[in-house]
Amino acid sequence: MSSQKIVLNVTYHMKPGMREKFVELVREQGVLAGVRAERGCLQYEYFAALEDPDKLFLLECWEDEACLDAHAHSENMERLKQLKEQCALDTQIRRY
Repeated sequence: MSSQKIVLNVTYHMKPGMREKFVELVREQGVLAGVRAERGCLQYEYFAALEDPDKLFLLECWEDEACLDAHAHSENMERLKQLKEQCALDTQIRRY
């Protein structure tokens, strides 16, 4: 079986007024740069929703399942989990 690229569309529903703070913390704590440097990370970009100040979209693209699995168990994800607990109400993930 050949490896296939994996795309994740992640929607964060932030606690009121926490969207910008979350993105700031992700940058300041090195999570954004760290994830982008992980093996197999092809894209990792945040986008602010125009119609909702408490919604944030993340587009991730990974080289294959092994790279995504390694990412899921990385120190970057542990730090991101802590930031999400601080700033987000919930997260929805669609996988392609």
